[in-house]
Amino acid sequence: MGFAPDGRPLSFSQTPEEPKGANNMIVSGRTAYFQSDGGLHAVDLPSGELSWTARPGSGGKVSGGGIQPLLATMGGRPYLVGLFDVTIPGQGTTPAKKVVEVLAADPATGRVVRDDTLPLPVRPAQGDDDAEQFTQQWLVGADDKAIVIMLNGTDGDVTLVEDPAAHRIRWFERDMTAFAVTDGQVIAGTGRDINNLMRSGYYTLHSIDTVTRAERWRTREIYTGSYKGQPAGPGLVAINSGDDTEGLVDAATGKTRFSWPDHKVNYDCVYDERSVTVCTTTGTVMAFDTATAKLLWRLPADGRIAPTVTTAWHGAVYGTTPNGPVVIDARSGQDRGTSPGAAPSLVGPYGGIVNEDDQPPAFHPAAA
Repeated sequence: MGFAPDGRPLSFSQTPEEPKGANNMIVSGRTAYFQSDGGLHAVDLPSGELSWTARPGSGGKVSGGGIQPLLATMGGRPYLVGLFDVTIPGQGTTPAKKVVEVLAADPATGRVVRDDTLPLPVRPAQGDDDAEQFTQQWLVGADDKAIVIMLNGTDGDVTLVEDPAAHRIRWFERDMTAFAVTDGQVIAGTGRDINNLMRSGYYTLHSIDTVTRAERWRTREIYTGSYKGQPAGPGLVAINSGDDTEGLVDAATGKTRFSWPDHKVNYDCVYDERSVTVCTTTGTVMAFDTATAKLLWRLPADGRIAPTVTTAWHGAVYGTTPNGPVVIDARSGQDRGTSPGAAPSLVGPYGGIVNEDDQPPAFHPAAA
């Protein structure tokens, strides 16, 4: 797919908010979704018009900009799920309190189908209602069985699991960082200050049943300076730990299916939503068959340089080289287009969204 070289900034007069960046948006069909302090938003990409806004109803001061919503199937239907940091104002002798609000809407119409206000965990040392202070929140995944939320703050990471049927917290775990939700399980690492690159410690990867909280499997404990993970397509999780056993991990078994060739760097992975997982680090790009974790190709090789990958979608890898934007066939690794017009961070059937320096993200329509 090629793109028109001139993009249209995604900035809207209908709301004072605008997307914080393409990395915090998602695209499905002709629609882009993002969230702001004002709620969840849907944008019709071909027209550039804001289609709908769904606003949180907790009545508190809401913060939601910079958090990426997600599309999830619950009860056999798709929903757009957003997460908001909320301060409920005090009243009389009741002090203000912090909560998280989970908002879900019909992606076609914006009709709110759930709006759950969840209390933050209590500090174990306090023995009272003094909630922990969290500076970051994000959605890990959602399905019929669970909505999994990550909280990060001065007291460490907390994985919080909501029961979608009961609209309440089912369980939470301190010093656990959730990386992915798949097949009724949360794949998570445990260890103190798990995302702190300056603190070494002992870390373990676990699979935890989101309903029963039972452990399905765990990997051996390792000592390392950091431990990070991310989804890498259906059934795969990418783990970076600086340890020579980590790489692409099978979510069903915990077995490493591909070990990184260089364990001193971090690899970022993106799934093309069809059959290929692309993993990159500075100067290196590798593509894998998502079902088998078999290496399909690697750059640099055979006199060709590695692009800086911006995304992958439906059999194509998008990125840039010193020669400009490029499109690479995801399965063969061969150049498919050397003048695509743009290197988008998000792609859909109607075009791509490009991150603009110090500007709102811009939509570049598809071009022949």
